Amino acid sequence: MRVPDKRHLMALMSRISRRQALRAGVACLGTALGPTADRGQSSFRPAADDGLQRWIERSAIRIESGANAEWSAGDAARVIAAIGDARIVMLGEPSHGAGAAFAAKVRFVRLLHERAGFDVLAWESGIIDLERTEAALSDDIDPVEAAQRGILKIWSASVECEPLFSYARASHGGARPLSMAGFDMQLTAQGTLEYFSGELRAFISTLELSVRPQAAELSEKVLEYFGRLWRYTDALAAKIDELTRAGVAGTERGTAIRDWEQAEGEAIRPVVEDSIRLDEAAAALEGLLRAAGGGSPETTRRRGFMVRAVASLAGYGVNIVEDQGRHTAKEGAMYAMTRENRRDRINAENLRWLIDEAWPRRKIIVWAHNAHVMNAWYGKGFDSVSLTPAPDGMKTTGAWLAAWYGRRVYKVGFTAWRGYDGFAGTRPSEVPPAPPDGIEERLHRLGTPEALLPLRGYRSSRSLPEGGLSMRIPKYKVERIARPDQPFDALYFIDTMKPATLLTHAR
Repeated sequence: MRVPDKRHLMALMSRISRRQALRAGVACLGTALGPTADRGQSSFRPAADDGLQRWIERSAIRIESGANAEWSAGDAARVIAAIGDARIVMLGEPSHGAGAAFAAKVRFVRLLHERAGFDVLAWESGIIDLERTEAALSDDIDPVEAAQRGILKIWSASVECEPLFSYARASHGGARPLSMAGFDMQLTAQGTLEYFSGELRAFISTLELSVRPQAAELSEKVLEYFGRLWRYTDALAAKIDELTRAGVAGTERGTAIRDWEQAEGEAIRPVVEDSIRLDEAAAALEGLLRAAGGGSPETTRRRGFMVRAVASLAGYGVNIVEDQGRHTAKEGAMYAMTRENRRDRINAENLRWLIDEAWPRRKIIVWAHNAHVMNAWYGKGFDSVSLTPAPDGMKTTGAWLAAWYGRRVYKVGFTAWRGYDGFAGTRPSEVPPAPPDGIEERLHRLGTPEALLPLRGYRSSRSLPEGGLSMRIPKYKVERIARPDQPFDALYFIDTMKPATLLTHAR
């Protein structure tokens, strides 16, 4: 397998996502492939007493695939019955380049919206950014452009997701729109900081006179210190865009970026002092807004949004320092885990606000990576999965939500037997066949392009093995999971994964 070097990947991803280009997203949430296996059909044949295979054959819901595929009435009824009375459905994906998973999720979202009453879609994109997307979907704006005002371009610039944006736009003209929201603490689209600056100042101007001056002063400090932390990331992204437009690539591109670093970048790198000042101002402003209280339901909701937005900027500011600041190698290794823990905790808190306060009477779909959906912990180095809290490990958003909501949240992990995977616009990488006797290979024996395997109640079947199951979790890496119904309540299986495809008219 050819692994592109970081500069090559950044050059390709500059067409897709500023954030993904800057961080070369493969290390955290990109494709992680298991060992190469036999590329032919499995020669494994189950024994006559293979209770696990019989259970899979009885339980799996076979699903048609393809751009024009529709849910049959029977399949739809079985899926909705498996979800039961859950109010939150989390849809994962094995990587942010899993195009076939994107397409399957689009069909899943339509099913939940049309037949199960789910009408809020929360994206793994900025909680602030998605305000712009939701507003644009109600205007006379191209649906893809509306999506790209908030949603990361790994999705908003992909062919596979385009039908969802058109569907959401059309729904906004009906009685029950599919509302879009974000839950990520990060900024995920161009222009968001400028947008939020205006929104925050406008909101502060509506507060009571007794608190308005102090709130205004604190809000300006929040914007100032976050802006100082953000300028390196923003300037580097602008430089990458400039080089891409000029067609500069390869060694010449690397040299140009190093020259920029020496001439401009080093002087504006984020520093800890600014993150400390940002945190202090943000905490004071959050406290002031919470204490203000009162007002109409809309005012209360807007205040809650501002509290979550300010908390998100504060957390993101620390992550920017840990990611882009000057550190020793030891600090860099430590920060890799603290960044992810901080992000998933704040993202979970943002989702909790959306579920409990912003949309308390609505059913919510969450669109994210398997790594955030699963009710499990990453081990140190992101090279293992633990079903119990792991020392120096990462607690995922899914683990937070499972603790808060229990069976009211239904987590769907996506997996594949084999195929290809790649961010839209980049060179795909092979996903080799899953190993024999694992859950993916057993699902492959069904001979269906896609299937949903409900896992709730897995342990109630006495014929199943005690030692757990081998499965690809949360990416394409194979793990043996003692309790496969803990990380996910269901697995959505894709026999042949296909990479994401870049929209030709994407911005």
